[in-house]
Amino acid sequence: MNGNRWWLALAIGLCAPALTACLDNDRSGDTATGGDPDVDAADVAGPEDTPTGESRVDFTLPDLDGEEQAFNQWDDDLVVLNFWATWCPPCKKEMPLFQETWEEYRDEDFNIVAVAVDEQSATEQFVATYGIEFPILIGQDEAMQIQTEYGNRIGALPYTVVIDRDGTVRETHRGEVTENDLNGWLEQYL
Repeated sequence: MNGNRWWLALAIGLCAPALTACLDNDRSGDTATGGDPDVDAADVAGPEDTPTGESRVDFTLPDLDGEEQAFNQWDDDLVVLNFWATWCPPCKKEMPLFQETWEEYRDEDFNIVAVAVDEQSATEQFVATYGIEFPILIGQDEAMQIQTEYGNRIGALPYTVVIDRDGTVRETHRGEVTENDLNGWLEQYL
């Protein structure tokens, strides 16, 4: 296996039980547990893990062109920061909603920044196939560390963070983002 693939295989093998949010979420249970009634939400996330009310974490990751992008360039925007992967079914399902919402609100100091915890080639193919135009950054180990700093200690995907125009974390969300979730955040923070 090449250097990137061994990491992905290891992460999937070791973290598969913890990636409960990367399942189709039927919304019948707690969203933090991916809807699984057998998983206690307290085991997935505790109040100490959710950085709501704290300042955003600054980071720099490359975009699809390999150019380093500093997250602070989106200061003064309402930002939906999404950690995802091309192999994650709920991640795939929420991307068209993100694209549609970004198109509708991008001129209103709103942005979606998606951090692919994935390989460059798979991410490029996904973005081309689905016509994604909002900012996409790439990271593997670095992205996992960043999402941990944003409160996702188990590495569940997808994982979404809502950051207001003042740089304050307002919401964190494990699992698929629905239209109701996104509309609620826009109504409250835009």
